[in-house]
Amino acid sequence: MSKRCDTDWFRVICDLNKFNLSLQAISNIIQVPKPTIVGWKQGAEPKHGDGEKLVKLWCSVTGGSRTDLPGISKDAWWSYHF
Repeated sequence: MSKRCDTDWFRVICDLNKFNLSLQAISNIIQVPKPTIVGWKQGAEPKHGDGEKLVKLWCSVTGGSRTDLPGISKDAWWSYHF
């Protein structure tokens, strides 16, 4: 069985999109430039403070907890870096 090794920022952002939050809306709420959020969706890693803002927004919007955050398994990690 695979273990979660990192937050899947792509899925976090897609989850927020499913709740009708556009990239611009996410940008406005967490006060991070939209191009930065696009970068996270494409595989960049957010700074700790910015990631925390996105996690808090995700928890608030989805009703999930931090332990429910989408994760990338160690087996699938490579697919995000090629």
